[in-house]
Amino acid sequence: MSIQSDTYLLKSGDTAAFERVFQYYSRSMFYVAMGLVEDRQIAEDAVQESFINLWAHREQINPDYDLQYYLNQSVRNYIYKYFRHCRVREKHAEALIREYKFWADYKSEDLAEKVENVRELLLSLPENCRKIFVMAVIEGTGYAETASKLNVSVNTVKSQVKIAYRKLKGMWGISENELLLFLIFIYLKKF
Repeated sequence: MSIQSDTYLLKSGDTAAFERVFQYYSRSMFYVAMGLVEDRQIAEDAVQESFINLWAHREQINPDYDLQYYLNQSVRNYIYKYFRHCRVREKHAEALIREYKFWADYKSEDLAEKVENVRELLLSLPENCRKIFVMAVIEGTGYAETASKLNVSVNTVKSQVKIAYRKLKGMWGISENELLLFLIFIYLKKF
């Protein structure tokens, strides 16, 4: 049987045809994957996932199209998705390291002093600004919902949050994420 006829049989759910297609294309797909990732396990996973995807969508196969192109593209897409996933994991790891370093830099006495300073700074904000900041940022209500609850415009919420952030960040010169973690810590202790 030819690969072309196997493609027709595969579309109808013939497992023997699927096996023949796998035997025929898997090696070249593996080399395509290795050319992109240079990691044997990831390349094998890419080939396997591509065939799982092929079987799951076999009814949609157009036997007149080049199956090898489709399978190689499926492998490439898997590898690109893998790279994107690695970048996201790397960014999260870097953020965790920065947050760990931020908290590790403080002794418990320093931390207690900082908590008290932030608490005082929050209390020194105008009441409306503080209320908006706590609701929108610390409680996570969001701008639109905060505006609705307090009967103010979304732009008012945005500007008040910006004012509060500016004052709080000016105190330490840290990132908004680090500041937010610190504020949540304080909020949980109820200022």
